[in-house]
Amino acid sequence: MRTVAWAGLASLVVSACASQSGMIASPAGSVGETVDRLPPSGAYALTPEELALDCRKLTGRMAVRIVQIRDFQSRTQATSLSRGFQAAAKPVYGGSGEGSNPEGRYARDRAQLAAYNERLAEKKCANFDLDAELAPGAKDPPRTRPANKS
Repeated sequence: MRTVAWAGLASLVVSACASQSGMIASPAGSVGETVDRLPPSGAYALTPEELALDCRKLTGRMAVRIVQIRDFQSRTQATSLSRGFQAAAKPVYGGSGEGSNPEGRYARDRAQLAAYNERLAEKKCANFDLDAELAPGAKDPPRTRPANKS
């Protein structure tokens, strides 16, 4: 009985390591991306739909995302072991993989906010001070700073 339990645990660990390598096969045989393959920080490219957004819509999207990720630094994160088991179970049971790399997701969200903020500045719209809005302890609703009209 003990041998079977150890064999099961060993296969979970090996599966977790394999799925963390970046690319994994989905049940349909196609290759899917894991959260580790998200663009690096600062490398978010706006889609044509995002480029077409006006100042009001970009500001609204940013305000919502700021509130969503604001407490990331102080939020209790899942342990590496827990994320490993989640990654190992994904190929077997399916799922999105969301949450298996919270740091990567935060980096992507932060890069998206920076790209949106840059777009607001290009359009000469009021934009956000992201460092202040995402600082630990920030509780007030996100506020824009005046647009630079020059």
